[in-house]
Amino acid sequence: MSFSLAHLSDLHLPVPSGAIHPLSQLAGKRLLAYFAWRRKRRRAVSAAALLADIVAAGADHLAITGDLTNLGLPGEFAAARDWLAALGPSEGVTVVPGNHDATVALPWADGTGLWSPWMSGEAGGAPFPFLRRRGAVALIGLSSAVPTRPGSAAGRLGAAQLAALPGLLEVAGREGLFRIVMIHHPPLLGPGGRRKALADRAALCRVLARHGAELVLHGHHHRPLRGEVPGPRGPI
Repeated sequence: MSFSLAHLSDLHLPVPSGAIHPLSQLAGKRLLAYFAWRRKRRRAVSAAALLADIVAAGADHLAITGDLTNLGLPGEFAAARDWLAALGPSEGVTVVPGNHDATVALPWADGTGLWSPWMSGEAGGAPFPFLRRRGAVALIGLSSAVPTRPGSAAGRLGAAQLAALPGLLEVAGREGLFRIVMIHHPPLLGPGGRRKALADRAALCRVLARHGAELVLHGHHHRPLRGEVPGPRGPI
């Protein structure tokens, strides 16, 4: 049976009216992100047009690999939640966050926690990594979104996610599922060098080399990229 998957990333949905008030929210790294958004927003695709195109494509599932927001404001997270809800039931959409979604540290309930229905795994416990089975496909979500210093767009998985990931890959592999790892930062060094890289990419690649996956979907660099990392039965 066929399974069609649509992949989107770095949507940077429009900042909703009123989300920036009070202006004191634009401190530190958010201020830099604000100037970047002001410079680039004329090139943004409207959220309504994007939603219409997704619905028209009729994919079986939608995978979104982060950066739904621009500044990481609470109002942006709430607006993105409403946009995700407009796509249909959360069972048909899987999301992981990106670096813009972690511009500054926020309480879980005010930030990415609002997207929990689209990031919920089947085993409970820590939010990441999570596993969602959809037919013959296993979607495994990782979060590389961590607050970083101004000027940095790097990411990190951390020891806990790297320790839990092998178990999910092994379980899905034994079930014969097509394993798709979703992460915002790519597992390879891309454009922008270390400033935009996944800090523990080597550790992630070691996990993939030992336990396998069939596909890694990422975003972050705002351009089409294709690469390969070693797997136990050939390149991933």
